Amino acid sequence: MLREVTDRFFGYYPGTVALVTAAHGNTRNVMAAGWHTALSAQPPLYGVAVGQGRATHLLILGSGSFGVNFLPLARAGAVQGSGTYSLHGGHDKHALLALPTLDTQPLALQGAYLHYTCRVTQVLPTGDHDLIVGEVQAVHYDPDAYDAQGLLIAPPAIYLGRSVYTTTAQDRVTHGP
Repeated sequence: MLREVTDRFFGYYPGTVALVTAAHGNTRNVMAAGWHTALSAQPPLYGVAVGQGRATHLLILGSGSFGVNFLPLARAGAVQGSGTYSLHGGHDKHALLALPTLDTQPLALQGAYLHYTCRVTQVLPTGDHDLIVGEVQAVHYDPDAYDAQGLLIAPPAIYLGRSVYTTTAQDRVTHGP
């Protein structure tokens, strides 16, 4: 087997892209984050990797909170746009990409099948990004996006890399008892 040393494939993998929301003072932003993960069940912790130079980084540190939103495939254009446009460039991505928030929760995006509101508990430097850890304070979800077992049935936007998105198949295979 021929192996080549390259960074060409680093970060290109199938996975959901979270839309991270933040607001501080009169400024708000939404950014695409491919690097994010659940970290703990008790307490419920979620982490997002955010570049130190990103406008969202400053908003999160200033406010001490952030939102994590997951949108369906039908909104892949907004997911991609959140990673393409920049608040530093003067773009209000909420308006530009039609990403309104819930009236009762300004960090939760309308149309998200799942949202976490998080309070920052740690900021861990990890090279050119910081892993921002938040304790989940609230969860909002679309009940129509899940089946009776609590499994996602809405078609998630799965990022393949290079601006290409797909979704899961309807077929499911269960292994085990």
